[in-house]
Amino acid sequence: MTRSPAPATIRRIAIGADHGGFALKTALIPVLQAKGLEVADLGTHSPEPCDYPTIAYKVATAVARGRFDHGFLLCKSGIGIAIVANKVRGIRAGVCGDVYDAQHARAHNNANVLVLGAEKLRAPAAKQIVEAWLATSFEAGGRHERRVRQIASIERRLCRSQKADGRSPRSQ
Repeated sequence: MTRSPAPATIRRIAIGADHGGFALKTALIPVLQAKGLEVADLGTHSPEPCDYPTIAYKVATAVARGRFDHGFLLCKSGIGIAIVANKVRGIRAGVCGDVYDAQHARAHNNANVLVLGAEKLRAPAAKQIVEAWLATSFEAGGRHERRVRQIASIERRLCRSQKADGRSPRSQ
């Protein structure tokens, strides 16, 4: 596994959470800023109940459109918010529960959205996961790059199929 300093291209992070991830998001923003990253908090901005699909869509589309290098999403389990993010073309969101998951999501899958389950993680563990994510580069070339290209090909085929069927393609 290749672990190196965060690639020079990682400068801007979009972060979002529903009410279940709000407190952990608030704890992680200063960690990211201390690393010199520009962090855009796309919501929620309070612990009041809200719907995670809206937040996931905001972060995922911002990353897919190139406004941000990567995105971080948090909800109670990480599962629902990851499902929504992965509906956006070009997004590879991975729920990471430990450093191993974060390293492999980046190195093997070139994941561009880190998803954390706030009910399963305390702030120190989440910080370690974030640091591992940022320090791990994609292992370009070989089987991992081939597989990521296959994922992109499947997305393109699905979008063409949806257009042919008269359905609205996923956003980008």
